[in-house]
Amino acid sequence: MKRYLFFPLLALSGGAAALVLRLLQARTGFEADTGLPVPGNLYARLLVLLLVVLAALFLLASRKLPDERERTPQSFTAGFATAHTGLLVLPVAGIFLLGLSGAVEMLSGLGVGPASWTSASAEAAGFRSFSRLDLFQGALSVVSAVCLFPAAAACSRGQREAVEARRALRPWLLLVPVVCMTVRLVLSYRIYSLDPSLEAYYVELLALVFLTLGSYRLASFAYQAGRTRSFAVYAAMAFVSCAATVGDGHGLVLSLLYIGGGLTLMGFLLLRLTVLAAPWDNI
Repeated sequence: MKRYLFFPLLALSGGAAALVLRLLQARTGFEADTGLPVPGNLYARLLVLLLVVLAALFLLASRKLPDERERTPQSFTAGFATAHTGLLVLPVAGIFLLGLSGAVEMLSGLGVGPASWTSASAEAAGFRSFSRLDLFQGALSVVSAVCLFPAAAACSRGQREAVEARRALRPWLLLVPVVCMTVRLVLSYRIYSLDPSLEAYYVELLALVFLTLGSYRLASFAYQAGRTRSFAVYAAMAFVSCAATVGDGHGLVLSLLYIGGGLTLMGFLLLRLTVLAAPWDNI
């Protein structure tokens, strides 16, 4: 089991370091008047170096994980289900936060709640009192959470309700979050691309990219085409980049979104690594 703990431990420590560096960069790396990046900021350089080093370490460590290309394809439940129900807390909590972020974003789009709820993308587009963008993006998050929950329920072993959930799991449900994340990525890029300061938003775009890739690789397990190596790398980098994005101080909506997205993928990764370490617990 020890060798499988490397990924989550490295992702946790790397995410904490990325969050601290991003917070320090936000305080010292941008001019107060113009918002443009300060040339040669130490924390900005250290953050880029950290992300590159972590990506390289994850790629190297993934070589120790099994390569399913040469094995009989597994079902989703065989790859993630476990008897240790405590491990389900992390993905379920992440899914809940993801859905909560969508609900809050939709309320913000209706003009309900303080301005601090509004997503950064809506603020950049000049929306506040009634934002169709917030309503649409909030709906995407809620739909993603609804479609991810059956997958988390299918990972529990020994309960009648869980058995029924496994039988009812439809592979296409896991493709819906992939589409939703892709749409959010495109919308965010179209808005942020108008900003001349790449350092102000590149971390958030990285988080959306890795969330999309991680969700895609998670969905591939439902089609018996899972690849643990790539899923582990994408999930770990998603967690790290999401942690760094929280340091941007976007507000309640995006903080919940990225915390929820990062915890969800990390939770499923822990389930997958637990099954690999103790295959007798899988189904």
